[in-house]
Amino acid sequence: MRTALGIVFGVAAALLIVAAVEQADAAMYPLPTLDSADAATLSGVVSDMPFPAKILTVSGWFAGAFGGAWLGLRVCDRRWVGWAVVVAVVTAAVATILTLPHPLWMKVCAIVLPMLGGALAGRAHRKPYPGEALLG
Repeated sequence: MRTALGIVFGVAAALLIVAAVEQADAAMYPLPTLDSADAATLSGVVSDMPFPAKILTVSGWFAGAFGGAWLGLRVCDRRWVGWAVVVAVVTAAVATILTLPHPLWMKVCAIVLPMLGGALAGRAHRKPYPGEALLG
């Protein structure tokens, strides 16, 4: 049961972190109003984004994987749960990459940064001692 909760909480936390970073990104660097039926307009969205906005996007993938994997590990203390969260973040990032054309470096970051975040979360996590509060 704790394993399932670890995955659910970890993935939910990861996606909330990614969404929060993307909302902050959109607040600082607003996108123009889009006509989603026009393919040419959609293809220019990412290329017209300022560089700091692109950096915030990829940092959200890292932060989401780190935070979600850490929480999943904290809930159930099984290493593969952290990697399950990373797979969910990579899947969401790749779905974004497939939806809109991104530069090559962002495509690489969509896979590498969540994996790095998950690995760092595994190193940052420590097993709770018996009797210690789970999230205390």
